[in-house]
Amino acid sequence: YKKEKGIRVADWIKRYVDIQMERMRDGEIKKPTVKSRRLCAQVLADRAPNVRLRDVDTKLIAKIIDEYKSEGKHRMGQLIRSVLNDVFKEAQHAGEVEPGYNPALAVKNPIAKVKRSRLSIEQWKLIYESAGTLPPCAQNSMLLALVTGQRIGDIVAMKFSDIWDNHLHITQSKTGMKLAIPLNLRCDAIGMTLAEVISKCRDRVVSPYLIHHVKHHAYGKAGSHVPEKTISKYFKEARDKANIDWPKDCIALPPFHEQRSLSSRTYKAQGIDVKTLLGHKTEAMSTMYGDDRGLEWNKLVI
Repeated sequence: YKKEKGIRVADWIKRYVDIQMERMRDGEIKKPTVKSRRLCAQVLADRAPNVRLRDVDTKLIAKIIDEYKSEGKHRMGQLIRSVLNDVFKEAQHAGEVEPGYNPALAVKNPIAKVKRSRLSIEQWKLIYESAGTLPPCAQNSMLLALVTGQRIGDIVAMKFSDIWDNHLHITQSKTGMKLAIPLNLRCDAIGMTLAEVISKCRDRVVSPYLIHHVKHHAYGKAGSHVPEKTISKYFKEARDKANIDWPKDCIALPPFHEQRSLSSRTYKAQGIDVKTLLGHKTEAMSTMYGDDRGLEWNKLVI
């Protein structure tokens, strides 16, 4: 009896990605999860495409993780280890490796040492003022982030047609949660309601999107959708120009996403139901994707 040599890494990773796509189609996981798993699994495929899967050892995976750690990319190292752990679990299930064979599991999980500075409302106001020199979508996206507490992907996807019955309706791309935020929701820290922010997003340019380009340019015409990376870039530019004295022990400056935390803290002080506003199923941040795919809108009551 001649023992089979086994599947090669590159071939198994292709199959692994196909399995993730199938799980997405079945509604088990969301698109961002598939994207993240494909990216991390491909790291191993690029490094050792022709190695037999059953010959991949802890030393190889540890070397990959250590390289990310040495570059200061601890979070990415954590993610790759987690995904490779799943890659070998699937391989066990498919019979491509022996039961219990999982070299990723033996690798020490990198500890993310990055300390990201929290954003205060005073700092937010300085950044907002600094963003005044950039296209209008820079300030408008900041207002929507603070007043709605939503993620950047959901903010750039907001449309005027999502407004009805005096509510802005959002289907969160990350969780599938359906939210209805009342237009009279007021953020006391800046003295503005959601209705006033939406009114500021309306201009002479015809566009279906709240966040849109107001001029023709190389990337699109006036009224067109503004990508996430453009909004992130504008926020970074405004933040860096604001001359804020950040804490000395802060390694990473707050990105656009940090406004979600600021919004949460601001509304908590106002007594607003933050859990519903952020779209969390539990008091602790929900780690499960797609837990609420019902047809009912979760209305924020204020």
